[in-house]
Amino acid sequence: MSRGIAIRHSGLFPAAKAATVSPARGRRRWSDRPGVVLLVGSIATYALIVLELANLGGQAAVFQSTYTVVAAAASTLALGVLARRQLAGLLRYRMLAWAVGCTGMAMVVLDLAPVIGTAPVVVTANVLFVCGIVPSLAVILPALYRDLDRRAVVTAVLDGGIMLFAGITLMLTLRRTGEGSNASINELLVPIIAAGLLASSGVAAIAAFTKRAAPGFRGIWCGIAGVSIVGLSWVLWIEFIMHGQVRNTPTSILYSSGILLLGYAWMTWNEDIGGGKTYERVARGLVDWLPIVAIVLCVAVAAVPHSRIQGIDPVPVGTAMVVMLSIARQRMLIVRERWASHRLAGEVEERAQTMLSLARLERAETVDQTAMRICDEALRLDGIETAGVYVFSPSGGSLALALAGEHRENDAIGEPIDAPRSLHLRACAGAGAWIDAPGPEATTAIGRLLGEAFAPMRWDDRIIGVVSMGTTSRDDAQRLATRLHTLTEFGVVSAALLGPMLTDHWRLADIRCQLNAIIADHAFLPVFQAVVQLQTRQILGFEALTRFRDGTRPDQRFAEAHAAGMSVKLEMACLGEQLEAASWLPPGPWVSLNVSPALATAIIPLIAALERAERDVVLEITEHVEIADYRQLVAALDLVRGKVRLAVDDAGAGYAGLRHILELRPQFVKLDLSLVRHVDTDPARQAMVAGMAHFARNSGCELIAEGIETEGELNELIRLGVSLGQGYLLGKPEPIVTD
Repeated sequence: MSRGIAIRHSGLFPAAKAATVSPARGRRRWSDRPGVVLLVGSIATYALIVLELANLGGQAAVFQSTYTVVAAAASTLALGVLARRQLAGLLRYRMLAWAVGCTGMAMVVLDLAPVIGTAPVVVTANVLFVCGIVPSLAVILPALYRDLDRRAVVTAVLDGGIMLFAGITLMLTLRRTGEGSNASINELLVPIIAAGLLASSGVAAIAAFTKRAAPGFRGIWCGIAGVSIVGLSWVLWIEFIMHGQVRNTPTSILYSSGILLLGYAWMTWNEDIGGGKTYERVARGLVDWLPIVAIVLCVAVAAVPHSRIQGIDPVPVGTAMVVMLSIARQRMLIVRERWASHRLAGEVEERAQTMLSLARLERAETVDQTAMRICDEALRLDGIETAGVYVFSPSGGSLALALAGEHRENDAIGEPIDAPRSLHLRACAGAGAWIDAPGPEATTAIGRLLGEAFAPMRWDDRIIGVVSMGTTSRDDAQRLATRLHTLTEFGVVSAALLGPMLTDHWRLADIRCQLNAIIADHAFLPVFQAVVQLQTRQILGFEALTRFRDGTRPDQRFAEAHAAGMSVKLEMACLGEQLEAASWLPPGPWVSLNVSPALATAIIPLIAALERAERDVVLEITEHVEIADYRQLVAALDLVRGKVRLAVDDAGAGYAGLRHILELRPQFVKLDLSLVRHVDTDPARQAMVAGMAHFARNSGCELIAEGIETEGELNELIRLGVSLGQGYLLGKPEPIVTD
């Protein structure tokens, strides 16, 4: 299709462009190209018009009878081809093709006047014209007014009435038969039809300007021009018929041009928005001043000599109708302006109230408390009687995290909501804020919810839940549609507050689930590493360690358990396995158990575990977690000092440093491997280890060096006064092998 007839269906047929049937491969026939059909028909029409004007061979009537039919046939065929190529809007294209075809048939009937008489021709032709106009209006008017609000439509109807009565008054005045004479009833026909067509074009233009349709030589404006031209030709035909002439060349040319223009307009219909300040001023000015100009013209023609109709002066009657419609229009504009002002004031007040509520929102200690703060602030908004925060868990369920006000009776904080409602909330949340009309089951303590609005909470590229606000008042329920922006802001702020907390909550919930499965399945293995006397390499004890069967590093797994609040539970499970396996160790050496400050403080589970020990036990208090209350920890350890010895693990690598040793008074201090590694070649490390050895001798404890891997490190540690040690050089951590 050529560029001039490119099809754009964003307005009249919105889905047609996406649903166009793909042409078959290969060269398409000319009959499959509606633009080519219309172009060929236009060329043939104007070639015949030229021949008629030239009056070649005195056969003007032959050409006149031909080109009107050619124009109507070209437009009808082009629209028919276009209808065949569309999957959407098929009926509408066929209606338009039918409308053009009816007017073409009217032209054929007019040519039969010499054969069957003028009266039958006039009646039949007018019926065909009406049959063509009605389907056209049924397609075009909804397209023009589809996106306009109710007040704009009513205003356009009033404008049409003003222009109709002003046009009738003007037409009757221009057709005066002399002052003081009376016009016949038959003379009303042409002015009324002409005024109706003028008013129809004016209303269509007002609708196009109201929608700010882009100016151009196609689409809406081309269609309005085509309808006006065809209507003008129809009025002229009626005028000529009333004077005994069926039609003449000017009316035939007007009809042919208008019908081709309509075909082109319907093929290129679009509702693109016009741009530019100049166009905006022109559009606003025409919409505002067009009815006023009609009123001025109506009043002005009263001074022009005109005829009466059955003794009645039409000018005062028409002027009265125009003035009454203008008053109604002005009243509606005043009401609209007042309503808009009231709505703007309400929006400004609600905006201020919303900003104040959002400013008060801040994160609480827990996710539940934060969600409740959001609900409490939502209830401060005028007309909101219930508020809730519903979250979508990664597992697929939904639960009410917080509820406030007169919430649904079947909802409970912390409880999941029913599956159908959960699926509905998840499905709707992806499209943004929305309003639901709750069913009869949505009852509260004070009545049924009549309106409920929701806004999604989006965090980290996923929707984590929704914020809801509802009311049991019918008036407030109707206002919810204008308050979606407020609810959207609550959703954004709520997501910013709850998103990180919910993410951590769900992460920790996953960790708890994994840890519970590990504990239930015993998915870990105790291993033991020898602690030897460095000079003699005699095994004095074994350190019990844990390895997880999924390969996760023990320090990572225990750190996750501490974050999830399950460190004591996991440690107790590991201690139980370690003590059971330790019964298979050679008799004599003690067993060293790693104990966190949390487990040591929870002394009762620890004492219960130690009662199962069949040999001497050394409790290693790990230094990886900061100790908040040394007094409480020391008091707990004093209860078991007579049964076990204490060791401070990883001295020099944790939070407290020497304070650990000073406060706990252990029998053993374990040097962290960061001090042991390359101690034979690093004077700084040698100085640190020598200082720790001096401290140990003066405080009555022994040093245990961890991570010894070379003979050089071993010899240097002996030289520096370290008595005990462990490491790969002396023995790797190994599981117990039983027969």
